[in-house]
Amino acid sequence: MNACASCHGAEAKGDGPLAEFLTVEVSDLTQIAARNDGVFPLIDVIHIIDGRTGGRPHGDPMPVWGQRFKEAMGEAGPYASEIVVRGRILSLAYYIESIQAE
Repeated sequence: MNACASCHGAEAKGDGPLAEFLTVEVSDLTQIAARNDGVFPLIDVIHIIDGRTGGRPHGDPMPVWGQRFKEAMGEAGPYASEIVVRGRILSLAYYIESIQAE
């Protein structure tokens, strides 16, 4: 809810309170598998959430959550913070997978 709902909405359907102010359409996160022939692309979703791999177009409004999560860790150390960041991103990806429409 803290990271995604402002844009994607409480039900993850792309209708959050900030969605109307963005210049791109906000994705309905419950339809990812449906848009991908019924297969949930877990690795792709992880990369999109993380955002540090450079796989998004310049100017993409999706926040780089990997960097934000890492900065929030403070002085945990480079390895400890990266483990926590990857765990948070994986947890988000699993959650999104769990809310896919039938």
